[in-house]
Amino acid sequence: MTTKKTNTQATKTPKKTVAKKVVAKKVVKKVVKKTTAKASPVKSTCVCQKTCASTQAFWVNNGPVVTSVKDLMKALKEMSDEQYAYHTKREGNDFAKWVQDCLGDSASATGLKSARTRVGAVRILAKTCACL
Repeated sequence: MTTKKTNTQATKTPKKTVAKKVVAKKVVKKVVKKTTAKASPVKSTCVCQKTCASTQAFWVNNGPVVTSVKDLMKALKEMSDEQYAYHTKREGNDFAKWVQDCLGDSASATGLKSARTRVGAVRILAKTCACL
């Protein structure tokens, strides 16, 4: 007698794989409402209005003692060319160093370094310090 081997397990057919669609994500920008604070009274932040301590004052050779850029402009207008040359010809420009170190006004200091005459220095200070 011949025995027939029966396969009790049904043969499985492979499942079909379906490719998934990839959808790009939409970027939604949120609208943020910016609020502005009410303006508080503005104090003068111009460095040209700043004055230094009397211990850091600039002593013009045979001239006045200067404590602010406003005083420096007045002194430059009144000083002689020899006084100006005394402070600019030696080891650099004393006016520019003082304005940078004591008053912290780098824009005026840079301009003063390039000034050739005292009249030029006054013009530069007038341009950089429009509040004067």
